[in-house]
Amino acid sequence: MTAEAATGKSVATRLEGATGFTAPQKAAMIIAALGPDAAGPIIERIGDKHLRAFAEAYTQLRTVPRRHLVAVVSEFLNELGGEDGEVRGGFDEARALISRFKSEETATKVLDEVPGARSVWEKLADVDDKALADYLSRQQPQTAAVILARIDAEKASSVLGLFEPDFARAALVRLARPMPVRKEALNVLAEAVERDFLAPLRRASKAVRPGQMIGAMMNNMPEDKRDSLLEIIAAETPDILEEVKAQILTFKDIPERVPANAVPLVVREVDADVFLKAVKYGRQNAPEAVEFIFKNISQRLGQQYQEQIEALKPVPVAEAEACQGQFMATVRRLVAAGEFELNRIETDGSDDEVYV
Repeated sequence: MTAEAATGKSVATRLEGATGFTAPQKAAMIIAALGPDAAGPIIERIGDKHLRAFAEAYTQLRTVPRRHLVAVVSEFLNELGGEDGEVRGGFDEARALISRFKSEETATKVLDEVPGARSVWEKLADVDDKALADYLSRQQPQTAAVILARIDAEKASSVLGLFEPDFARAALVRLARPMPVRKEALNVLAEAVERDFLAPLRRASKAVRPGQMIGAMMNNMPEDKRDSLLEIIAAETPDILEEVKAQILTFKDIPERVPANAVPLVVREVDADVFLKAVKYGRQNAPEAVEFIFKNISQRLGQQYQEQIEALKPVPVAEAEACQGQFMATVRRLVAAGEFELNRIETDGSDDEVYV
């Protein structure tokens, strides 16, 4: 006898004991076999009509021998699996199933919060081109090139077309001459993209009001673009201006939003080179923030940093803004991890939580 024939005979033998029960009785047996904890949520969702049928069938069962229970469960699993007796899983299958009850967009967002469901590079395929271009423009050209090389070619082309000419040229040069990237470094980069870009986007998409969403998205914009948008909002939709401002967390906001006792922790967590460049530029665009930072770290460490800043060569504005962005990304990460809470801003007529 072949293995296939033996398997078929085995299944048929198991199913023989299931023929003496009605459909309601079989359903009652399976639900009862789950136990009170697992069966509870199912029973709660059964309508009155079917609940009465379940109760009637269950009372008729009395004691069911184990072999009959196994036969009924085997029959159920056999029918559930279809012709091949299997249930297929995976991201696409899960999204298709959830999409039967929710929108496809909602299904994707839900699954993107499941660890390991999709890689970071796969998630980037669903991100708005402009949002991705703005984020990559704040990175080093080499970093942008590494990320672009790992996403769909058509997507990468669209994003590349949104870069400023000089940045696009620099990224293209590095794409044309790719350098090997160690797996460890790639994993660190993927974690950074998830933490500093994708996670804030998901939080922004959950915001109920337009002001919350717009403000959260503006955190990743260069200062000049952010200021221009704020002017437009002030002119066109002034009613949401304060709400938008409440969601924005920039380097200038440090004295007002970051608790003094949290400053040493943030400084320790930020890469020293990033910190020095952020503070050097901060002397120009956010002197009060720089003063606040140095006021809340040790005098010895502050003096050491001051000397290193004086020795720094001039830093391009785009790079300096990117460093300030990384500093604030560290602040948001520590807040999300529960290390400290931001000082709240009261908006007109609202005391809602401020999202970062």
